[in-house]
Amino acid sequence: LQAKTTNLLAAKGFHETMTNSLTRPAYARQFPSVAGGEDVEILNYLSEDLMVMRQTLIFSGLEVLAYNINRRQKDLKTFEFGKVYFRKDGKYVEKKRLALFMTGSRHTESWLGGGQPVAFHDLAAVVQQIMHRMQVKAYDGTETDLAHFAYGLSYRVNKREVAVLGLLKPAVTKAAEVKTPVFYADLDWEYLLKQYSPKVVFAEIPRFPEVRRDLSLVIDKSLTFREIKALAERAERKLLKAVNVFDVYEGENLGADKKSYSVSFTLQDETQTLTDAVIDKTMQRLIQLYEKELGAVIRK
Repeated sequence: LQAKTTNLLAAKGFHETMTNSLTRPAYARQFPSVAGGEDVEILNYLSEDLMVMRQTLIFSGLEVLAYNINRRQKDLKTFEFGKVYFRKDGKYVEKKRLALFMTGSRHTESWLGGGQPVAFHDLAAVVQQIMHRMQVKAYDGTETDLAHFAYGLSYRVNKREVAVLGLLKPAVTKAAEVKTPVFYADLDWEYLLKQYSPKVVFAEIPRFPEVRRDLSLVIDKSLTFREIKALAERAERKLLKAVNVFDVYEGENLGADKKSYSVSFTLQDETQTLTDAVIDKTMQRLIQLYEKELGAVIRK
């Protein structure tokens, strides 16, 4: 499974790194949110930079990025399978993690384009593919509250955090002498291995066509697409197959505290062809729910 995941990441342009498990204690002291407990100190350490066992893969990975960026290699995608170590409640803890790093441009610059910086959703898509490969399909995504992220998401399975990803704060990256924005993901590899099952389930391809309907919702800026999607899934469990946002707009004509989401809804009945009456009834139920629960205004 680790080899398959490595091949998946390599196919997406990632390079594997293997870094030192020894690091400097200043990292965990400066950023306590990355620590799982107390440092595991080396008794006969050779230098203060190699004084403790690492509690996170963040800083060893950032040091790799810094080394490459200083040699004019600025578009980087790296990953590492590595262990972290700490003491908690008097016991030594050792866990295996998978870390992903992205910085620089999304694609190499060429006459076709390029030069567009990597974004959060580039990393999120890779993490979701890894979890799908490990057969983790039912998980909840919530905003992370970890202090070393400027923003990000936490993916949970049965209320247990299995992955966290987002944009690292500049203070974190600068601690390892990286001055460019870095997107980072940390996956609990041991737990993902336990979730994997070699059982393969086959299902017949639906014989009846799917239908797409679009809505443009004007809502408060504080609301997120996750809330829009959750409401739709709660209202229609049988016919709704997918919810996607394909455009976001903010402008003076909407108001300072408003934004517009253009959202597509994919409907399908696996037992029969959907009729206009059923489709219209379903969409009307969604519209009423958004107006009531989110105070949304439907744009025509």
